[in-house]
Amino acid sequence: MLLLVTMVMLVLSTQEVDGYSTFVPTSQCSSMVPGHGTAGPSNPPYELLVDKQTYNTGEQITVTLQSTGLDTFKGFFIQARLVGQDQPVGTFTTINVNTTETVDCTPGTQNAIGHTKITGSTIEEKTAVSVFWTAPSVAVGDIQFIATVVKEYSTYWVNAVASPIITHPTATQGPTNVPMATEATTPSSSTITTEGCGVTKGCYGVPDGCSPPNCDYLSTWVTDATGENVIIEITGKTDGYVAIGFSHDIVMADDDIYECMRHPDGNIEVFSSYSTGHTKPTREATNSGVSNVEVAFSNGLLSCRFHRAVRQTARAGAGADQYFDLGNSSYHIFLAVGPTQLQSDGTVLINRHTSRAYSAQPVDVTSISLVAAAGVPLFVKLHAGFMISAWMFTVSIGAVLARFYKPMWPNSTWCGVKVWFAVHRAVMTLTVLMAVAAFVLIFVFKEWTFVTGLNNTIHAVMGIIVTSLGVIQPFMALCRPGPDAPNRVVFNWFHWGFGTVARIMAIIVMFLGLGFPFLGLPAAATYVMAAWVVWQALSEVILEQVTNLKCCGQNKENAKASPDHDEIEMENKKGASANDLDPEPKTSNPPGSAFKSAFLAIYLLILTGFAAAMFTFIALL
Repeated sequence: MLLLVTMVMLVLSTQEVDGYSTFVPTSQCSSMVPGHGTAGPSNPPYELLVDKQTYNTGEQITVTLQSTGLDTFKGFFIQARLVGQDQPVGTFTTINVNTTETVDCTPGTQNAIGHTKITGSTIEEKTAVSVFWTAPSVAVGDIQFIATVVKEYSTYWVNAVASPIITHPTATQGPTNVPMATEATTPSSSTITTEGCGVTKGCYGVPDGCSPPNCDYLSTWVTDATGENVIIEITGKTDGYVAIGFSHDIVMADDDIYECMRHPDGNIEVFSSYSTGHTKPTREATNSGVSNVEVAFSNGLLSCRFHRAVRQTARAGAGADQYFDLGNSSYHIFLAVGPTQLQSDGTVLINRHTSRAYSAQPVDVTSISLVAAAGVPLFVKLHAGFMISAWMFTVSIGAVLARFYKPMWPNSTWCGVKVWFAVHRAVMTLTVLMAVAAFVLIFVFKEWTFVTGLNNTIHAVMGIIVTSLGVIQPFMALCRPGPDAPNRVVFNWFHWGFGTVARIMAIIVMFLGLGFPFLGLPAAATYVMAAWVVWQALSEVILEQVTNLKCCGQNKENAKASPDHDEIEMENKKGASANDLDPEPKTSNPPGSAFKSAFLAIYLLILTGFAAAMFTFIALL
């Protein structure tokens, strides 16, 4: 029971945790701001030194962070950035693994470095630390090393320590517009707006009704004065890419795609590409599908505007059907954002999207309309519904009955076994079946791949562990020793322990799932889930106290030392009936039965209400 109380405290206390005293979290890659303390005075007593003033591609530079006086520091975070940009470049290597550790800032790897994880309670104070930095394999322009330094938990300097600018002899800074479009301009991000949506242009934004900069992504379209071209605008919250695709279906297969992509050096390009089946999009060789390109990147918003012919000629080396005829057909519109990846040959390609959305109905982009999102995909809804049913509803009933209701209904049996056990077995079987179904559904939807992002990864990994523990439980029960076997108590503790760990982890996983931005769940969903956790813990505390009250004939002295002391066999290996397992069948309900029966009815009613509320939230997505 203490575990459940701890569970409540854990879940309720992890909603807003900002202190990172032991290591640099990847969520701080962009801002480089520690989640604790306050910024220090304006002049930090530290400096960044480098052993070279210029660099060549692939060259290694030694970077040293040191105190300018007697001050020490405990934590630090260093990146190499293009001058005037916030994208980390190059890779770091540790010199001393006891003091430094590399960090993967999306979309790169080992492109930042910070203090190492602390294994003890004391953090070493340092006056200097050195690391190696290796330049990219292609010239990206002038760079500068910047650092956030933490003197104490409560005092730090953000991006206040910088090295001299390191130049590349032959590199020039990339422009902010597309190289092949000489007529391109560089608008501010505010030029893509929702003004005129549904009146002078068609629009599709996520979430519905949003306006930049509050849109996760937004697309607009309108035909030009000649009627021969569609002017398409796309913008999204990303420093990697935002893409728009036209599709005959909603599964992103055989699509006409346009990528608005930002290079690590800050250059932005628009590419015409197509996908065959579920393969990675292939770029059209001459990029003839786009013209009149305008681009911008400001305040975390990546934006592109371009022209696409209503009736485009065939792609180079491809069939004519790989450019969709926008004048004679309607298509589902897909929007996606995600990271980019620098290839070994210096090219930059898009990675798998981190989020996407698609229109509820096919859209004619030569007409003016307001397009609604299709909402959350059915597979995701089913995954959420099955997991809520399993880990919020059925497993809670099964655990309560097994823990507190074994002595009840002594003269009744269902399916040849005691009532509590018949229900326990049924709901726990349902729990496993629904968890496995949810597991398969989401992996099929995600094409058996993981999505990027810390919360996504934690949710997925913990979900796999929870499902595995759930699947193990019935097989463990089939191997249960007899009631009088000497190792029965060991089994009981393992069976109870696996189940309890699975329940606690499942609650954490569900809370993480509620926070996924693409779901768009209201805050009320989190409040309902938190209220259920409190109700579940409170119910078990009440039943525990009632069970232990002497007036109810269940004092602690009479309780056995295992959490499952009155279990019965899943399979009766000795040929006895279920009632034979109780040497002295009771003829009347034990003391406290009336209260327990009434409380069970109240418990089930409220539990059903919580589950129904969560199902409603999911159905409305």
